[in-house]
Amino acid sequence: MTRDGNGRRRVPVEQRDDGSLVFGYLDTGSPDRTNATDTVLVRAGQPYRAELRPYRFGALNACDISGEQDVRVQPRHSPDARPQGPLIGLLLSGRGSLEQDGRQCALAPGGFVLYTGARPFRLALGGAYRYVVWSPAATAAGPTPAPAGADPSGTATGRVLGATLAELAERAPAMSALARHERGEHVTGMIRTLLRDATAPAAPDRPGATLDRVLDWIDARLGAELTPAAIAAGQHISVRHLHALFARHGDTVGEYVRRRRLERVRADLADPRPAHLPAYALAARWGFREASHFGKLFRARYGLSPRAHRDSALRAPD
Repeated sequence: MTRDGNGRRRVPVEQRDDGSLVFGYLDTGSPDRTNATDTVLVRAGQPYRAELRPYRFGALNACDISGEQDVRVQPRHSPDARPQGPLIGLLLSGRGSLEQDGRQCALAPGGFVLYTGARPFRLALGGAYRYVVWSPAATAAGPTPAPAGADPSGTATGRVLGATLAELAERAPAMSALARHERGEHVTGMIRTLLRDATAPAAPDRPGATLDRVLDWIDARLGAELTPAAIAAGQHISVRHLHALFARHGDTVGEYVRRRRLERVRADLADPRPAHLPAYALAARWGFREASHFGKLFRARYGLSPRAHRDSALRAPD
C-alpha cells in the first residue's frame, strides 16, 4: 500500500484467509475497522496489491485506486459505524461492473455508478484498472437516498459531473488543502443535484426520448461488451422493445454500434497523439476484438485500409 494523497498515512489492510480487509481509504479519521464506514473485503486470488491514494475535499472524501489484478469487492459494514453518504465510482481505465439490489451496471472508462456501502454490493475491477470512489458526508449529500446501482453517466448532469470528477482526480495531487476544500463544495452541490434527479419520478416519455437515452448510453460504453441483451438491461427495457426503437428509424442495434465504433477508431487513426499504437490496439479500445474482422469492416465502410487512412491523415497539412 502507499501513503495517501495528502502524504500522511497508509491505508490499513488486514490479510485474511478469505481475502483482504481494507478500511480507512475514505473514512481516514477512523483508527480501526470496527467503527470505519468504508470497510470492504477484497478478493484478488492472491495477496492484494494496489495503489490507494485518499484525498479530502472538504466534506467530500475520495480515493484513487490503481491496480492490475482482477478483484472482487464486497462491503463489510459494521453496525457500530456511523451513517455513510452515497458512493460514486468513476472508472478511468480498465473494466468494471457493479451489482446492487438486483441491478447490474457495466462500467467502461469514463463511466460512473451510484451506489451505497450500507447495503450489499459486488464490485468487479480488472484490466489494469484505475477506479476513483467518491463519498460526500451523509449530511452534505442531503436526505436523498442513493439509488441502488444507478448509472446516470449518460444524463446531461451525469456527463458534466463525470468530466468534473475525472479532472479533479488528475489535479488532486498538486492541489493545496484550501483548493481541495473549495472544489469539494462545488462538486458536492453537483452530486446533490444528480441524486435528486436520479431518484425523481420518471417523467412521461416524449417521442424519441427513450431512443435518445439508449444512444447516449451506448456512446458512453463503446469499448464495453454491447450485446442487445446488455443494452436492454442497462436501459431497463425488453430486447424486443430495443430492436423496435431502431427499426422505426431503419437501423439495427448491431449496425449502429459498429458504425459508432468505426467512427471512433477512424478519428483515433487521424490523431497524431496515439500514432505510436498499432491500428488493432485502437480498434480493441473501441470494442473490436478481432483485428482481421475490424480491417474488413473498416475497408468496407471507408474504402481503404486502416493503415492507408492513417498514413493519409497524418501526412495531410494542418
